[in-house]
Amino acid sequence: MDWSRAKSVLIYAFLLLNVVLGYQLWQDLRDKMHSELDWTSLSAETQLIMNKKQIQVLATIPSETPSLHELTYRITTRKYKTPLQQQEDTKIIFSQKELVRGLDDEIEHMEMYHYDQFSGDDRVFVLHQQMANGLPLFEVKLELYYESQKIKAFSQQFAEPEDSKDAQEQKILPATQALGRVIEILPTNAIVRDVRLGYHGQLFNTDTQVAAPTWRVLLDSGDAYYMNAINGAVEHVPVGKKESKL
Repeated sequence: MDWSRAKSVLIYAFLLLNVVLGYQLWQDLRDKMHSELDWTSLSAETQLIMNKKQIQVLATIPSETPSLHELTYRITTRKYKTPLQQQEDTKIIFSQKELVRGLDDEIEHMEMYHYDQFSGDDRVFVLHQQMANGLPLFEVKLELYYESQKIKAFSQQFAEPEDSKDAQEQKILPATQALGRVIEILPTNAIVRDVRLGYHGQLFNTDTQVAAPTWRVLLDSGDAYYMNAINGAVEHVPVGKKESKL
C-alpha cells in the first residue's frame, strides 16, 4: 500500500469535510439571523410615528407567517394557590429541564408549560401551556409563587384541545404589520419588550373556549396588546385589568 498517497487522500477528505461543515454552520447562522427582525424592518411610516411618539422597540420581531386556524379547547384543570410539599429554588425557572425535573412530581403536565420571562412580577413566575405546534395559549397559565428564593406554591390551569379537523387554516398576518398597527395606538414613550405569536381569546363562563392565532405585543409597563393574526382586530389589556376592544 502506498501510505504516502493514502495519507494525502485522508487529508483532502478531512479538508472537504471541514468545508462542508463550515458551509452548513454558515447557513444555520444566516437562517437564524434572518429569522428575527428588529425595528428597522418596520415601514417608514411606522418609524416616523415611533420617532414622533418616542416609542422604543427593544424586542426582536419574529419573521414567520405560518398558516393557522382557531383553537377550540376545554379547561380541565383549575387549581388555586396550592402549597408545594417540596419547595424548589427559584434558579430552576431558568432551565426548562430542571424546572420539569424539580416540579413534575407535584404539578401535572409540567413538561407542557414554558416560562414567559416578560410576564409575572417580583412574587410570581408565569408559564403558558404550549400547544402541539409549540405556540403558547396565553390564557392558560401555570403561576409559581416564590419567596426568599424558594418556589412555595402554584396556581394551575390546563386545557385539552378539541377536535379541529374542520377548522380551515389561513396564513397569518406578519408580526411587522401587527406591531405597526399597535404602535399607532401606543401612548407616548412606550417601550415594547416582547412580540410573540400564540393563541388568545376572551374567556367565557362555558365549558368550551375558542382562541385565535394572535400576536401579543407586551410593553415594559406590563400592558399587553393582542392583534388577531387573521382579521387584524386589536385588544388592549392594561396590566391588572380585563380586555377592552379597540
